[in-house]
Amino acid sequence: MLPTLSILLLSLLAGTVLTFLAGKAARWVALGTSMLFLLEVGALLANFTWPGVNASGVPQYGFAESYPWITLPWLHISYTVGADGISLPLILLTAILQLVTVVYSFEETRKPAAWFGLVLLTCLGCFGVFISLDILLFFLFWELVLIPMFFLIGYWGGLNRRYAALKFFVYTHVGSIVMLVALLVTAFYSHAPSFDFAGLYGPAQALGVTTQVFLFAAMLLGFGIKFPIVPFHTWLPDAHVEAPTGGSVLLAGLLLKLGGYGLIRWGLELLPTGLVHDQPLLYAVAFASIIWGSVIALAQRDLKRLVAYSSINHMGIVLLAIAVDSNLGLLAAVLLMFAHGIVSALLFMVAGSVHHTFGSRDIASIHGITPRTPVLSTMVMVGSLASLGLPALISFPAEFGALLATWDRIGYWVLIPLLLLVVTAAFYLWMMQRMLFGPMEGVPEGARDVRWPEALAMSLLVALTVLYGILPGLLTNVIIHSPVYGLP
Repeated sequence: MLPTLSILLLSLLAGTVLTFLAGKAARWVALGTSMLFLLEVGALLANFTWPGVNASGVPQYGFAESYPWITLPWLHISYTVGADGISLPLILLTAILQLVTVVYSFEETRKPAAWFGLVLLTCLGCFGVFISLDILLFFLFWELVLIPMFFLIGYWGGLNRRYAALKFFVYTHVGSIVMLVALLVTAFYSHAPSFDFAGLYGPAQALGVTTQVFLFAAMLLGFGIKFPIVPFHTWLPDAHVEAPTGGSVLLAGLLLKLGGYGLIRWGLELLPTGLVHDQPLLYAVAFASIIWGSVIALAQRDLKRLVAYSSINHMGIVLLAIAVDSNLGLLAAVLLMFAHGIVSALLFMVAGSVHHTFGSRDIASIHGITPRTPVLSTMVMVGSLASLGLPALISFPAEFGALLATWDRIGYWVLIPLLLLVVTAAFYLWMMQRMLFGPMEGVPEGARDVRWPEALAMSLLVALTVLYGILPGLLTNVIIHSPVYGLP
């Protein structure tokens, strides 16, 4: 059997290195690498079969590979990778966002080799996180993601880019350390024979209730900072406002998903008893994130900051869906992570194009842009309607599933996220009413519609928003092929 995942990893690594070395041709190398990676991921999905669990009840993974790496009497670390229904949609999201980010920024002229190389390196790290099944390997890829994003924000960002980049790095690195300590304690306290997932699975689940409760809470903190959860969310608006558009796309579309994926893979699967006993804490944090993200977004005038706070709201719903600990909740959480990745990428591209075209992102100062920029206006409307959960668009089946799972588990508490969805609709409708309609104001005489790379990238995301909104089964039929999909 071919080492499929390693081939994908190595091909993406080779493309990343070539991009850094390609000089002015870097955009073409990056584009070719991204198209090849997307085709490879498509083939991965087409040929995926879930092998189920072995005779001992340990989950098995598709395209699994495992090779010894560090072997000592007290330490067994391996290069172990695999994929299942939880990771595959996020791998597909990585390939999609890598391609559209390269296309959107195709005309980047400021150190293009470094820019496109860092974009590909960020996606390489995310792909590594989604396939890693060993603690050390997982941590190495997790940390790898921080480095290119730090430079994308710190060099290509806005006026306060250095402050935002440093704040992003410090917050997420502290979360990484907490996460690593929790994983290592899980391995050592459970006397697991190795650091890979198969070696941890049984021993970790056999840990005592008190130990699991504390370890799951530590993982919630470590992974939650990347979500981000309230009150550890303050790095996100600053990072988004200062980041270049491509950096914001990857930050919201991919990096936030690392937290949700990690909590499912290493928290939910290894420490199910800890999850059950920590449910009140998860509910409290989820509701706080949903409420805070929605209410604060309503007060924003900067389009980018509005989308950033709405991301906190949506990731709060993801955490709520994980917290309910059910099949439907898990399905909704993964589906919503994918949906948010597509929609937030579209909205941050919209914000970037608005700034390029009108010289400002101030919602209150730009009015009636539709006659002058019909393509951009269409993108604004589709992205906004998708984010507020309009039926037939990608977010609707995910949010509906999350609300249904919440109602099934905790009844009328579902009114909190349901009412806050009305607030979400309010701030997007207000934004559209101000920017798209009425008399034209704040529009420069020479303002033109979006450039072709921007229009192409956003059009691809719009097509996916409609496709997966009408046919969510294309994703749900993949998600259910996972060891964890079998909860009571």
